Amino acid sequence: MKCPNCGQEIPSDHLYCEKCGMEIQIVPDFEPEIENSITETLSTVAEEIEGKKKKNFPSIKKNEGESDEAETESPGNFFSEEAVDSKLVIRIVTIVSSVIAVIVICLVMYFNYSPSYQMKRAESYAKLHQYDEAVKCLGRAAKLDPGNAEIVLRQAEYYYKMDEAGQAIGLLVGLLDKGKLTDAEVGNVYDQMITIYHDYGQYEEINRLLKACPYEDIVTTYQNYLAMAPEFSYEEGSYDFVVFLKLSANTTGKIYYTLDGSMPTADSDVYTSPIYLESGYYQVNAFFVNEFGIASDVVKKRYDINVTVPDKPQVLLQSGKYQTPTVIEVLRPAEGTVYYTTDGSTPTVDSAVYSKPIPVPLGYSNFKFVVISKQGVSSEVVSRSFEFKFDSDVTVTTAITNVLKALMNRNVIKDMHGNAFGQKGKYSFAYNSVVQIDENYYYVLDEYYEDQDSDKSKTGLLYAVDVYTGAPNRLVFYEQGDMGLIPLTD
Repeated sequence: MKCPNCGQEIPSDHLYCEKCGMEIQIVPDFEPEIENSITETLSTVAEEIEGKKKKNFPSIKKNEGESDEAETESPGNFFSEEAVDSKLVIRIVTIVSSVIAVIVICLVMYFNYSPSYQMKRAESYAKLHQYDEAVKCLGRAAKLDPGNAEIVLRQAEYYYKMDEAGQAIGLLVGLLDKGKLTDAEVGNVYDQMITIYHDYGQYEEINRLLKACPYEDIVTTYQNYLAMAPEFSYEEGSYDFVVFLKLSANTTGKIYYTLDGSMPTADSDVYTSPIYLESGYYQVNAFFVNEFGIASDVVKKRYDINVTVPDKPQVLLQSGKYQTPTVIEVLRPAEGTVYYTTDGSTPTVDSAVYSKPIPVPLGYSNFKFVVISKQGVSSEVVSRSFEFKFDSDVTVTTAITNVLKALMNRNVIKDMHGNAFGQKGKYSFAYNSVVQIDENYYYVLDEYYEDQDSDKSKTGLLYAVDVYTGAPNRLVFYEQGDMGLIPLTD
C-alpha cells in the first residue's frame, strides 16, 4: 500500500505513514454474519416503511346534503398532513439507520479488534485441527493485546501440534525473557518447553534450561532431567583418620569415579558404597550420568590421609597339608584388632574377630587375616591355605547320622529328620572342628534348632564323635576349661 499523500510504501501492518505521518484509514475485513444481519435489518425497516405508505387514511364522513366536492379537503390542507407524515418517516428511517450503523460499527470493532473474539475463533479452528488458521487468529489477538501471555502460550501449543517445535520454543523463550508473568504462567511455560524437548529427545536442552532456571520449585519438579555434579561427603584436604568418602547425586543414575587423578569415563568404577581412603594421597575425580544419559561436570577433590598403618598379623601356622588336628594361632598386636575370613574375601571390621586359636577344618580351606587400627587403618593382608585329611572310614556325614540315632533311641527326637517331641521345630547338626581329647580324635558337631518359620539358631550344645569308631558323645567343658565326654550309647 502507498501513502495517498506522499506516495511512500507503507507496510501492511502499519496504520500511519512513517515519512509524512498521515494516518491511513483501513477498512477491516467484513464478517459474512455481519453483512447478513445488516441486510435483514434494512429489509425489515424497508418493509415497515412500505407498509406505512400503502396504509389508507380514514375517510371523512359527509354531512347530508353536501356535494361530492365537499368530500375532499382543500389541496392545501391535505398536502400539509402528507408532508408531516413523510417527515416522520424520514426521521424514523434516519434514526433506525443510525442505530444500525452504530451496531454495525460495534460488531465490526468487536469481530476485528477484540482479542477475546480472535481467541475464540482460534479455539474453534483448533477443534477442527486447523492449527494454521488458529495461529493466524492468535497472531491478530497478540497484536491487539501484546501483554497477554495466554495468547502466546496457545500459539506455542498450536505450533507444536503443527510440528513446528522451533517456532513454539521461540515464542516460549520470548515469554521468559519478558519476565512479566504470574507463577502459574511461568510454570506453564516451563512445562510446555520441557514437554517439547522431551518428545524430541533433546534432554541436553532440558538440562541446560533447568540449570539456568531461577525457580527452585520448578527445578525440584523436573530434577530427574538434571545431571548435577556429584556431592562429596568430605571436603578436600588433609585428615589424620581414615575417610569413608560418600558420593551422592540429585536423582537416579550412575556415578563414575577414579582415585588416581585420571579423568573418569563410562568404563571407570561405578560408585556403589563409600570409598575407603586410608593412609596416602588420593585424587578423586567423579561425574554423574542420569537416566536420560546426560552427564554432569567432573568434580575433582584431593585428599591427604596421614595415619599410621599397623603391622601385619603374625600367623604361626604355615600353609600346607595336615593329617592330624591342628590349630591356627595368630599373635595379636598391642594396638588394633585381628579380623579374618574363610571365603577368600578381604577382611573388614564386619568380618569375624580372631580371639583364640582356630582348629584347621577338614578338607581344603583358605584363611585371610588383617589388623585394623582404631582409626580404621588396615594392615597388609596375610593369607594361609590348608588341606586337612583324616585316614578314617568315619566321615562327618556318618558322625551326624550316629548322633541322630542315639538321640532317637533316647526319645529326644522322633525321627532321623530331627523332629522333636511336643515341638513343631526340628534339630540338625553341622561340623565344627576336630579336637583331640586324651589320646583320641573327635569330630565336634554344633546343634541347631529350626522352628516352623525356618529360623535356624544354635542351641549351644556340642557333640563329639570318635573319628575312628563313630561313637557319639555329648561334649562338655569343665571349670578349668578341660573338655569332657558323656557317651550317648550304652
